[in-house]
Amino acid sequence: MPRRPAAAPDQAARDLIRERLDINLLVEAGAGSGKTECLAQRMAAGVLAGRYEVEQMAAVTFTRKAAAELRGRFQLTLERTLVEERDESRKTRARLALRRLEHLFAGTIHAFCAHLLRERPVEAGVAPGFSELDEIDEVAQRRHAWREYLDRLR
Repeated sequence: MPRRPAAAPDQAARDLIRERLDINLLVEAGAGSGKTECLAQRMAAGVLAGRYEVEQMAAVTFTRKAAAELRGRFQLTLERTLVEERDESRKTRARLALRRLEHLFAGTIHAFCAHLLRERPVEAGVAPGFSELDEIDEVAQRRHAWREYLDRLR
């Protein structure tokens, strides 16, 4: 008879992340600890319970790679639901979420801020249609601003 894997030492925290959809949580843990999987499961649990809608969710990470990983795991969790779930209303929610997956914001904090600014440029005081600087342009812009500042001081 195959042995069942032992529960993770932090299983209570993992369950809390996945199940307590009525509270906000900050999840902080080291690389490779399972944060992405837990967050993907929480997102899916909220959708399946009818508490979240994909269009109203934002998954904000530090790197593009982490955002892509989170989106992929969220999608896999929803797809797994279609195979394993017996409750027809939850299956329907999973199908709908998968059809609307392109409306999920999953990205870096910088991309999230740019998204907000694009939604409301006038209120934010930025020109509509602005574009973000890449790293090279940012360095050049910073140097230019510093030179202008020093010129004004003289």
